[in-house]
Amino acid sequence: MVENKWPDFRRAFGNFSPPWVANLTEKDVRALMDDTKIVRNEKKIRATVENAHVMLDLKKEHGSFKEYIGSFGKKEKLLLEDLQRRFSYLGPSSARMFLYMANYPLTPTREERMWMKTHPEHE
Repeated sequence: MVENKWPDFRRAFGNFSPPWVANLTEKDVRALMDDTKIVRNEKKIRATVENAHVMLDLKKEHGSFKEYIGSFGKKEKLLLEDLQRRFSYLGPSSARMFLYMANYPLTPTREERMWMKTHPEHE
């Protein structure tokens, strides 16, 4: 369902630009709650706004979000734990997907290795 609505999510959240999302007002959040083209989970919408603020704070602290990620070096487990601690509604799978999308060199889990064996075109 989310995959089918992804273009509408991108539109609704300003292409996921952290400064844009961080500037959403209470009125904007209420409008998103009425937007039938996205999944209207209020807690997740509010978490998205909160997480944009976290990203901007990390950028300010580290110079860039990429530098924050890089500050963990190859300590993937610590990075995943830190992401889950700092960000709302970010579980283990979502944290891994986030790092994958950010081109962080993840060590594949057992399940991911099994999947790659059956889908060699994605290695």
